[in-house]
Amino acid sequence: MAFPDSLRKTKSRLKVWEILEKSSKPLTARQIAQQASASGSGGEDGKSVWLSSVYRALEAFEEAHVVNRMILKDSPEALYSLTETGHHHYAICLGCKSRTELEGCPFEEEEEHLHTKNDDFMVVGHTVEVFGYCKDCRKKMKNGK
Repeated sequence: MAFPDSLRKTKSRLKVWEILEKSSKPLTARQIAQQASASGSGGEDGKSVWLSSVYRALEAFEEAHVVNRMILKDSPEALYSLTETGHHHYAICLGCKSRTELEGCPFEEEEEHLHTKNDDFMVVGHTVEVFGYCKDCRKKMKNGK
């Protein structure tokens, strides 16, 4: 997916875009800023990207409809991914709060057919979260820890 033509190409935006493009999973703004700073380039000073710059870039990408923002119930921070990767659903561990991406989407084919009782609401998106315990936490529970 190419950088949107409608947006100005700043060093910070280009760096955030590059990180999102290379990521195999959705990232928080803080993770993006850490990766940008670790790479030692991309900021206006050539050394780092400020967290505020990351948020501004993500907001611009959202407005251009090229980034998905996902807010999970038990997560203090939103997750971001390029829209070309599709939307994501997660199984969230109640023990350690880890998240594992679910395969497929239960509403992929059905979203356009969802409606309210009064038919007064148009569905344009959804988020699915499944809660339970990961393998490590189940093992700890079994061992009584």
